[in-house]
Amino acid sequence: MTISESTVVIITGASSGIGRALALYLAERGARLGLIARRAEKLNEVAWEAMKRGAADVLALPCDITDREAFQRIIGEVQVAFGRIDILVNNAGFGHIGYVEDTPQEHLESVFHVNVFALWHGAAAVLPLMKEQGSGQIITISSMAGVIPFPANAAYVAAKHAAVGFTRALRSELAGTGVEAMVVLPAGTMTEWASATEGGPILPLFEYENERSVEIAEELSIEKAVMPSLLSPEDVAEQIVDLIEHPAPVLYTHPNSEELAQRFAEDQVGTEYQLLPSWLANREGYLRMRKELRVKS
Repeated sequence: MTISESTVVIITGASSGIGRALALYLAERGARLGLIARRAEKLNEVAWEAMKRGAADVLALPCDITDREAFQRIIGEVQVAFGRIDILVNNAGFGHIGYVEDTPQEHLESVFHVNVFALWHGAAAVLPLMKEQGSGQIITISSMAGVIPFPANAAYVAAKHAAVGFTRALRSELAGTGVEAMVVLPAGTMTEWASATEGGPILPLFEYENERSVEIAEELSIEKAVMPSLLSPEDVAEQIVDLIEHPAPVLYTHPNSEELAQRFAEDQVGTEYQLLPSWLANREGYLRMRKELRVKS
């Protein structure tokens, strides 16, 4: 799809991170934007910056996307304002930290409401119009956690696997309609996500795991799997723009991530062995963190 001033794009989670970066890249291409996020002040800042960078028009639409009726009503407002919807980017995401036995039911539900139910409701709202247009793209921002498991993340991993499965099923339903469903699988990205996870900030655990896993790999004489390095939101957003212009079923955004996912799919046991130092380091870090939290409480 060629991006121009007639292209209408809805982005959820547009107030920060990948969503913000993508909105600004698309603004430079002159697109018309419907930006959705909970934080009205930060969303308005992004909308103002997008207009300065060349967007043909921008709607800043504060909304909690877990409210299905409000979310679908907002999508309807974009359709009325712009007359069409070309792209929906299901970007809003919500993380979690906690082993299965430590995860409260309400945390599990909140993770699924944002990462699964909201993307379903958004797609259901835009599909009738896109099918009538005979064109459109629904892009879901999942995660490498949607194809490879990580400890202390079971709720998030399950939700992101669901997001991948949803997109694949939707793609099969859309065959021959002119509408595309695509999934993006970022690895570590330098956004607010790592400090805003349900159950506590996960960044300190990642940092401990990265350092300690090297020592454990040496102790056990294991050739540790090479994990994808961190990228900026801008790095990821630039690749999503390219995906819009050159559609593909799946986008792996980080170096080495596609190879790691392929190895896990073809030889799960062997890849688990290479991931073992990271998983053991994660457990150490998680138990230390949990103990510290209990002492503070």
